[in-house]
Amino acid sequence: MNADDPHAHLTALDSSAHPAEWAQLALSLAEELAAPATATQATGLLRATEFLLLRQPGAAPRARFHRAAYLAWSQSHEPDRETCLRRAIHHAVTASDWIHAGALASEPPAAAAETLASLLNGAAACTVRLSAPGAEDWQRAAKACRVAQAALAAHDASPGAAGELCGALHANLAMAEAALSGAPHTPPEAETAARHAHAIQTAREAGGPAGAIPELWRMLHWAWSLPEEPNPHLAMAYTELARAYAGMGHVRESVPYVYCAIAMATSAREPSAEWRQILDGAHGVLESILAALGHAHRAMELSAGARGGFASAREAWQLGNQLLTANPQQALLAYDQALSLFPLWPAGMYSRGLARLLLNQPREAVEDFTASLSFLPNHPRTLLARSKAYTMAGDPALAAADLELARSLDPTLSAARPAGA
Repeated sequence: MNADDPHAHLTALDSSAHPAEWAQLALSLAEELAAPATATQATGLLRATEFLLLRQPGAAPRARFHRAAYLAWSQSHEPDRETCLRRAIHHAVTASDWIHAGALASEPPAAAAETLASLLNGAAACTVRLSAPGAEDWQRAAKACRVAQAALAAHDASPGAAGELCGALHANLAMAEAALSGAPHTPPEAETAARHAHAIQTAREAGGPAGAIPELWRMLHWAWSLPEEPNPHLAMAYTELARAYAGMGHVRESVPYVYCAIAMATSAREPSAEWRQILDGAHGVLESILAALGHAHRAMELSAGARGGFASAREAWQLGNQLLTANPQQALLAYDQALSLFPLWPAGMYSRGLARLLLNQPREAVEDFTASLSFLPNHPRTLLARSKAYTMAGDPALAAADLELARSLDPTLSAARPAGA
């Protein structure tokens, strides 16, 4: 069945003459469309047919409808992600209620228990993905996990079939209990990445490459805030920024971005299919950029030059860190080398700024700190370091503004603290 145009399949069937068959076809199509790229079609189809679908007798059609609605809303971003997740939670819990009411009575008990547990785990997972769940949300999630665990245990679900589900339930329950005890909550990395990807796609559809640029920079800022370097989100953001700038006609300016994407993708600690896919995408962008510049023949040369660039830059940067206090001039040379290998690196810019502070080059240090902040905005230590550079350069007002912002972001910072601490 082709899900590209679901309504084409439905128009051939008279819903008033064949309501049951039509409703089953609508459900099947909605289930097929419950994927990120087509979730909005699925939710639209379900809303348009809800009345007819829920008129079908028995608990089974209702359970199936709410399960399809949970799958669709959990993947959707329209009208907004929080609303979609809350609708997904509602439908997952409602579907599980219908299963409790006997919707899956014809299935083996262990299979019905696993379906029930999967839905309840989905409700808990959607809660974890919310930006700011409340105590009531977490209580419902914890209850869902415990009910799901009890259902699996009562019907002796096989470890092989339900092992991954059991692990997910354990993890979601732990997060719910931690949140209820006062631990801070941050949505999972994959959820945040999905939100950025949707915002980028929406902006691109509305405003072309130029419209996507602000959202791409927001994704890059977030990706640099993650503890793991390199990470796939960084490489993807650099690739898409290169694509967007080239699409705006800034072809030459896009080269450093795709260079950094390749340098990062080839520096992964554990190469994987995901990294290979990212690298293939970056190579495709590089080839199109070089073709536009009339240098298509240089693609292999530039790709080879970028290979492993981030890993090599880290080595030079670490050497600079070792030299910084005792020999800032040699440290500066090491940081220059690091930035020649990976030019769009906030940590390298920050560290080079520290070396320039120690060498009494405050204006140059301000430039490095400002460049670093363009990739990692509102970084407290960078703001503190730039405050000191402004003080040395004779700009007390700018120094005071940076110091105030740095302290508001991290009250433990002190104006007397060494910039490199």
